Amino acid sequence: MTGATCIGVDVGGTFTDVVLSDGAHVWRAKAATTPGDLGRGVLDACRLVAAAADTTLEALLPNVARFGLGTTAVTNAIASRTGRRIGLVTTAGFEDLVPIAKALRVPSGDGWLMPPAGLIDPERIVGVTERIDRTGTVITGLAAGEVEAAGRHLVHGHGAEALVVSFLWSCANDAHERAAAELLRAAFPGVQVFSGAELLPVVREFERTQFALLNAYTSGALAGVETLVEDLVALGLPNPPLLVHSGGGSISVAQGHGAPATLAESGPAAGVVAGLAFCAATGVTDAVTADLGGTSFDVSFISAGEPTRRNRGELMGVWTALPMIDIDSVGAGGGSVGWADALGILRVGPRSAGAQPGPACYGRGGTDPTVTDALVVLGYIDPYMFLGGDMVLDGDAALKACARLGAQLGMDALQTAWGIWEVAKATMVRALRARFAERGCDPRGFSLISMGGCGALVSAPLAQELGLRSVLIPDLASVMSAFGAATSDVRRERSRSVTAVVPAAAEPLAEVADRLTAEVRADLAADGIGADAMHVELVADMRFSRQKHELQIPWTGGFDAANQAEHLERFRAEYQSRYGRGAIVSGAPVEIVTLHAVGTGRTVRATLTADTAQTADAAPISRYRPVHVSQQRPPLRVPVVNSADLRPGHQLAGPALVDAPDTTVWVPEGQIASVDSLRTLHLSAAT
Repeated sequence: MTGATCIGVDVGGTFTDVVLSDGAHVWRAKAATTPGDLGRGVLDACRLVAAAADTTLEALLPNVARFGLGTTAVTNAIASRTGRRIGLVTTAGFEDLVPIAKALRVPSGDGWLMPPAGLIDPERIVGVTERIDRTGTVITGLAAGEVEAAGRHLVHGHGAEALVVSFLWSCANDAHERAAAELLRAAFPGVQVFSGAELLPVVREFERTQFALLNAYTSGALAGVETLVEDLVALGLPNPPLLVHSGGGSISVAQGHGAPATLAESGPAAGVVAGLAFCAATGVTDAVTADLGGTSFDVSFISAGEPTRRNRGELMGVWTALPMIDIDSVGAGGGSVGWADALGILRVGPRSAGAQPGPACYGRGGTDPTVTDALVVLGYIDPYMFLGGDMVLDGDAALKACARLGAQLGMDALQTAWGIWEVAKATMVRALRARFAERGCDPRGFSLISMGGCGALVSAPLAQELGLRSVLIPDLASVMSAFGAATSDVRRERSRSVTAVVPAAAEPLAEVADRLTAEVRADLAADGIGADAMHVELVADMRFSRQKHELQIPWTGGFDAANQAEHLERFRAEYQSRYGRGAIVSGAPVEIVTLHAVGTGRTVRATLTADTAQTADAAPISRYRPVHVSQQRPPLRVPVVNSADLRPGHQLAGPALVDAPDTTVWVPEGQIASVDSLRTLHLSAAT
């Protein structure tokens, strides 16, 4: 080891990925995810990467300056609906706020508009006497006795394991909510109490309450992470792990306990962080990250070198407020199962074979055909080269699984495999096309950054279908989320609703901004970040008056009239870019709804390593493999290159395959792949 040693881990649905960096070298490894025992899979992967670096885990850990972890623990609790039993104390008369969900409807898996999934039964919602109006004025005082009675009813009567307090307009005045939470914590010391106003003091009662409920619901999900931390410390890790949260930053395990829901999109967010690092290194400013793992296909945008973000939306069927990188996921991963619906039509996903039993070709008892099985049958994946040959796949099992499904569809095994692959690709194309349409972006100005174990097989076809400018397949494509876990900054955010029509009085806005900034700096200092490593910036949520949705506008400088006018024009320009010139009504008032202070703290991080050797030779072909590139044609004899043989300057014309230890790259006909100094493959149309 030659420099600061960093480890990043991403616990995925099928594999646990790990990256080890010492500043001069990067090693990576994969181990099977171990559902129900998160730590075992993490330690297995860490032992493999230590061996790759010619050392042992016991010798490695005492020298690790940073251990980053992206975990699915919270994700699994939400997706499987196995969270804690929770109770809600709210304003009397508004007990139905959560059940009716503001009449909100979201698309279900089969396209119907349905109410968002609930996390709490109506009988575990209790109203207490209190009332504050929209200006923060107390209308009716808090009945403390009712609060304690509500707690007894929920904890002793309904077995609530965590409590939530969320009152009407607590974002304007949190005095009642703060007092009620303190009463409950004193009365029930063994029960964790969450407050919506403490977690996220912003407008929209439903979303704020849902966020608090989601945190309470997932408050037991990190038990496995705590056990892992104890094991790592026992093995010599000097600094506690940092957890990647949905905003793409890192927090401590203790902070994760205070707001566990913020970890819900941990792995995908870490992948976007890694994508930002590769954009910076390659000079790409506008890109779409496409992460195809074992369970899902995750899409996010990078514009002008920054990730797009959102403050509310749907999260695994739950509509909530959650500051996070804007990531859209569809159930089309390597483990997604092919099946026939009631009409005899081939469908793929969202159900996944996961790590256990996994795809049929894994030989662990799985019998349903998955996307991975289809790729084995079609020849894209070599069963004897999977994970560098450490895991030999069962090609016959994949063929039989496809044949069984084909019997229901009136197709043979090969036709079924082709259908599974085509349906999966069509699902990904729809997801990408929808996101470009929503943002009003021209795909021709964007590059695609490939991520995930299966991403490199589908990235070029997706780019061709959508007309994207180019495709970047990093050398670490299969473990990008693990690399992101080893590189993300500590990130803390504080928010406060203000609702001020522009131009607004400067002093109240400045006071809120100063208070938020001070709070974020205190948070970063508590994380061990020095003042010289901190950076805090302001962001304003702005909208045309009384509109439902806001746009986030970075705010620089103060709040004097001239600066407000400047940011008003920035808002109008962004609105026009997003929705078109005709969407703007001349003279319509604009309001600032919420101010956010976002603080980042730089820490020790993994670094990309460059290869200075250059060559002008053609990429060396090691062998040929029959691949079904078309349903109508017999298999094509495709040249195969080992990734270890590639050097900067190498070029490879499609059709061709590149076999890496942890992924396979498909270069279609009409595409050229070139290798840069970071060993990133750049795919573009042949000229």
